[in-house]
Amino acid sequence: MSTRPAISLFRHLLPVLAVQAIALAVTLVPAWSLDSGWAETEGGRMRLVIDPAPRDDGTIAGFLDVDLDPGWKTYWRDPGSAGIPPTLDFSLNKGVAFLSMDYPAPVRVDDGYAIWAGYTAPVQFPLTFRRTASGSGQVHAQAFIGICEKICVPFQAELVVDLPADPAGHDAARQAVDAAFARLPDAPGDDFGLKGALLDMNGTQLTISATLPAFRPSGVDPELFVTGPDGFAFAPPKLTGIEDGLAEWSVRVEQPSGAGADTDPLRLDIVVTLGQRAIAQSVSVGRAAGN
Repeated sequence: MSTRPAISLFRHLLPVLAVQAIALAVTLVPAWSLDSGWAETEGGRMRLVIDPAPRDDGTIAGFLDVDLDPGWKTYWRDPGSAGIPPTLDFSLNKGVAFLSMDYPAPVRVDDGYAIWAGYTAPVQFPLTFRRTASGSGQVHAQAFIGICEKICVPFQAELVVDLPADPAGHDAARQAVDAAFARLPDAPGDDFGLKGALLDMNGTQLTISATLPAFRPSGVDPELFVTGPDGFAFAPPKLTGIEDGLAEWSVRVEQPSGAGADTDPLRLDIVVTLGQRAIAQSVSVGRAAGN
């Protein structure tokens, strides 16, 4: 018996089978996250992504997802004397309390006008929340960031995620959120961490040192990033030396007149990067004693 009719029928069915296969594939791919959808502007876009399943400590987590076009940049939590740090207002949440926002390690950016701390590629800012009521909830963020190419564009958006009463069944969402948290700086270790931090007696100059790993990428210098209480700003750190695996920086302290001038000790959050590695540590820094 000829097989031509069967082959002809199969060829006619190919488009139908392909559509059905695609439809089946779509149904088998889990909803990887609960997200707000993208808000877009020139140079980039952002959205809010939430994993509604509670973690071991009872919190829920997510991230602000900032997708930058090639050549565009955005700012770290303390960009320096110029820039717009990311700001999120969660006062309109329903049944969900905002706890914290974390920041991946930044890079030093020189745009020809200023030197600042930020990101030159898409970045995700991890977020932590706690449910305050049973049933469904809502995460409602009023987000404000700045993104820059040759000019800087203020970018403001309302990002809303409705959370289900039953948070189960979001394994892919958890993987995405876990990946965002995994990109945060590490805690200091024996081979890489802060050694010391001292503020001069006038409160205008910081000296910070860090131990560096024995293996260091050739031609790569460590970078230091510092942020402190509201009202304080810090000039770009100057690497003053590397000797016997110890790096030291000098950092000029800048602040508005009278703003926290008598703060002692000074609470600082410090990030040190070296190639692909980064550590973060919070320290209290006292002033050097006078003569």
